[in-house]
Amino acid sequence: MKKCLILFVLFVGVGLLPAEVRSLWVLPWNITSPQAIDKVIEDALAANQNELLLEIRYRSDALYTTNKNGNRYFNPEPRSYILKDAVFDPLDYAITAAHAKNLKVQAWVVVFNATPTAKELVANNHIYNNYPQWITYDKDGRQMRSAEQFGYFIDPGIPEVQEYLLDVFSDIVAGYPQLDGLHLDYIRYPSSQWGYHPTSLARLDEARKNGEIISWNEWRTRQVTEFVEKCYNRIKSIDPDIMLSAAVFSNIYDARTAYAQDWYDWLDKGIIDRIYPMAYHLDYDNFRNQILNMKEQAQDHKIVVGLRAWDAKGKSLMPLDNPSYNISHINKRISLIREGGFAGISLFSYDGIIRNNALSSLVNLAYPELEPEVVPEPELALPIKSVNAELTMVAGSYVLQLELPAEGRWNWEIMNHYGEVLYSRQRSYFLGYNEEYFSGLKDSGESIPHGTYILSVYRAEEPYRYFIPLHLGVSPGE
Repeated sequence: MKKCLILFVLFVGVGLLPAEVRSLWVLPWNITSPQAIDKVIEDALAANQNELLLEIRYRSDALYTTNKNGNRYFNPEPRSYILKDAVFDPLDYAITAAHAKNLKVQAWVVVFNATPTAKELVANNHIYNNYPQWITYDKDGRQMRSAEQFGYFIDPGIPEVQEYLLDVFSDIVAGYPQLDGLHLDYIRYPSSQWGYHPTSLARLDEARKNGEIISWNEWRTRQVTEFVEKCYNRIKSIDPDIMLSAAVFSNIYDARTAYAQDWYDWLDKGIIDRIYPMAYHLDYDNFRNQILNMKEQAQDHKIVVGLRAWDAKGKSLMPLDNPSYNISHINKRISLIREGGFAGISLFSYDGIIRNNALSSLVNLAYPELEPEVVPEPELALPIKSVNAELTMVAGSYVLQLELPAEGRWNWEIMNHYGEVLYSRQRSYFLGYNEEYFSGLKDSGESIPHGTYILSVYRAEEPYRYFIPLHLGVSPGE
């Protein structure tokens, strides 16, 4: 099968590293009206933030418009009880308003936690009323009760559960093509006690009868990881440029053993674009150890560290209001994250950090004005004549055909739109037409997925780069 990659020059300039990600987790109660969303955006801009994680699926309900772009994907979930306005679409309004201010928006969705805890809310919950058979079990064969965690959890080991959720999330992505990302939360089991649903147990027994050697927790972990992979593939098939991210437990040992949430494996498999570890521990030494462990994973560019930005008793995080944990403690943690070279910082939550103007005070400590990702320098630009590039598959190898404006030693890199270098090479080229052969991305030789990329071409001795947008697609007639 032949695949073609056509490159067109957009601009020539000096490239900087991607801007630090600065996110705010925004709870659904803060996005119930245009005025409320405008306030969130205003506060985010004043705090030099560049991303909002908006909780638009709280507990199997919708703070958005279902089937907005047709009913290709089954999504029967009702409008959230949190919304009082019968027609207002928080997600649609937020995307438009935030993008106008250069703020990115991810749709934050709760995955396997299906209901609230309050009895009156559970009684009206869509999953509880329509799919009670999906609620998970413990090893004694007892179905979960809502008060035992943060509401009822549905079991990842049930194939129908996964298909249902995939359709709901696909409907969101298809309905909001301007969305920057889908952000998964509660993408896990409630604890090591749960996951013994009869359907999942029967599937495990069948796997073992077929000769597979697998432990109980390996089985649970497989269910969660396979869902993440299915979700990644599904939403990328709808929009290759959309980001899939997830909030996870920052302690990888706990994540793996208690919650079957092996997010290191997700990163290694390339089935997640960005991870937001919730490093909420109040003890600084504990926090530092978790940061050091994350560094060992060597995926810093895909990790945005989530910080505790709330008080359990509802107090503000100003030092006089909260001597034990406040913005000075958050600032110290931000400094460590930056020293580690991680992709950025996310604060949970907007509602907690804005009390008594704590966010405004934190800005003075920790959030200088953001630098743009790329600063064009037209005076350094060299004209490029007849720059054409095509990537084809020949006998199992990729062939990059590239025209260059000068002879000499050139570097080129294929990057995704998060700035991650997927493949790079340096060698001497002729003026004009050149060909370069390679088997795949990085050392693994994996194939290049369809989607949008950036080709960076430069010479080490010169103070500028050529940035060439490219799109990988299937050739007509295949």
